[in-house]
Parts: sequence; C-alpha cells; structure tokens
Amino acid sequence: MVTALIMAGGKGTRMGLEVEKPLVEINGKPMIQYVICALKNTDKINKIIVATSKNTPETKTFLNEQGINIIETPGDGYVNDLGFIISNFELDDVLLTVTADLPLINSDIIDYVIEEYEKSNKPAMSVLVPIHVFEKYGIKPTMVFENLIPSGLNILRSINKTQDEKVLIIERIELALNINTCEDIKLLKKLLGDQDE
Repeated sequence: MVTALIMAGGKGTRMGLEVEKPLVEINGKPMIQYVICALKNTDKINKIIVATSKNTPETKTFLNEQGINIIETPGDGYVNDLGFIISNFELDDVLLTVTADLPLINSDIIDYVIEEYEKSNKPAMSVLVPIHVFEKYGIKPTMVFENLIPSGLNILRSINKTQDEKVLIIERIELALNINTCEDIKLLKKLLGDQDE
C-alpha cells in the first residue's frame, strides 16, 4: 500500500507572484492539479494526501472543493513539515512524497519509481536527476550533490527516523523541471506547447 503525499505548504517566495505557488495556472489548470492527475492515473497509489500550511490557505480551499484529503503542517520548510507529518499522523507504511511544483510528472514515471522501490531491499528511495538534463534545458538547480539534483520525488517508510535509501537516477525533464521562478514557467509552457503540437 502506497500513500502519495503532495507537499504544498511552502511560501514560494522566489516566484514573486500574488497567487500561491500550487495554484499558479498553467494552460488554465492549477499546477498542483497536474500532480494530482498523475497520481490518480496510477493503480499503485491507494491514497492521496496534500500537506498544506498557513502559507497556502487558498490551496487548502481549492483542495477541499476537490474533495482531496489534507494534512495541515506548520509551514516550516519541506524537511521540517515532512518530519511533523510522520510524527503526528498515522499513515500507511510506504509514503511517496512529491512536491506540488512538478507539473510534468506522469503516471508512467510514478509507476517506474514504485516498481524500482519494490525491487530494492531498502526502506527508502531518493530519486535524483543528472545535472546535464538541467544544463540541456537551461534550468538552474537549487542544490547539487556530485552532479546530481534531488527531483522532489521520494519514497520512505512512515517512521520518524533516518532511513537507509536506494538512490535512483532518472534522466527526465519531467523530474528536473520543478517550478521555482517565472523563467521556469516560461520553459514549462514552451514544453507543454511542444507536446501539444
């Protein structure tokens, strides 16, 4: 049983926009909706929960209208909020965490990651993207570890302790393009336009 946990409680200050980051519209649809659709289109996820915070009240309202399960976090950053969730809520054994700002993610990638996790004997999995994918598209990564960048998609057990993890490297733009700036939005719209042609 895998529970998907969408992290949507960040401030999104780098965007410089009035609208909350998860609700930034891309081709007429809020960014978080792309992530929710990808998760709904796989049979490997049995439950979807979104982590919101005081930073994202409009996102919370939008999700309530959609009938999506919500967990309210303190909004103290990704790592702290994830620790808060694991400490304070009874969740299914395996958590697939994904950030709300990965609008290109799709069910095929999610299926592949879960299948690779199921084959491994580690309790956790970190999904990384090689830096050359970022360089190819002119994306500035926020953090780099030995030419690899965290994708915003991970799997862990719902226990509040450090877990031994398998590292899965995937060379896909869908995992490289998390939306942090207006330049990222321009690239996303260009890529979505290219896909529609």
